[in-house]
Amino acid sequence: MKTILVDPDRCMQCCNCQNACKDEHCDNDWSPIALPQGRHQFWIQVREQEVGQGTRMKLNRVPVLCQQCADAPCMKVAGEAMYRREEGYVLIDPAKAKGLKKLVDACPYGVIYYNDELDMPQKCTMCAHLLDMGWDRPRCVAACPADALSYVDVDELTWDNMYAPLERLNPEFGTNPQVAYVNLPKPFIAGAVYDPKGDRCLEGVKVKATHMVTGKSWKTRSDNYGEFRLRRLDPGYYTVAFDLCGYSYKEISKVDARRCPDLEDIQLYPKAE
Repeated sequence: MKTILVDPDRCMQCCNCQNACKDEHCDNDWSPIALPQGRHQFWIQVREQEVGQGTRMKLNRVPVLCQQCADAPCMKVAGEAMYRREEGYVLIDPAKAKGLKKLVDACPYGVIYYNDELDMPQKCTMCAHLLDMGWDRPRCVAACPADALSYVDVDELTWDNMYAPLERLNPEFGTNPQVAYVNLPKPFIAGAVYDPKGDRCLEGVKVKATHMVTGKSWKTRSDNYGEFRLRRLDPGYYTVAFDLCGYSYKEISKVDARRCPDLEDIQLYPKAE
């Protein structure tokens, strides 16, 4: 199946995808696939979320569009107003969707919008009208300058040609989404290590986070400013250990990685001679 592959790590929030979608669908009637896009709609949208605290805060950016779910909850309430094309894309039939506001609430991803002027729900069509005209990709993909979006045959993606594992957005929704992702934002633990006696930052400290349930561990070292960041963690609680030759070993338990915590300044003391 051809689908969009999204890499949030490459997204620089230029919003070219959003603008291209607007240019393609606002004031343009692409019947029978879609009527003109309504106001305040973003059939693809770069969603932001601030995680962490203070100077170690991070801004996550994730492009989100209709996930073309194989088990789409919107289709279950739409009746004949929605259909699935041969290539797997889920579309709203504008001739049959009048007044179906319930489709908006049926989508757990929040990517179905209601057009009050046309009195109908609308969403991303994967630019099916362009694909039917011979285009090799949707407009949003063509407009992305950073390769955060690409149009791929997901069945051809393997460990040999992928640089990161394939993921799905919110798989816990149970909708079997078909849009593919790599490098979705994950929890992290950040902080800095210093020597209060010597009044200096400690470089090269071994920092190890161990999941308190699974036992899986992540490792890094502090930089020349004493800063560290343990990235792409599984959600859960961790024990974080700090180890540097000549200094006393230190552990911090029950660190909740789901909050992307900033452990702030960790003090390590020289061992007594």
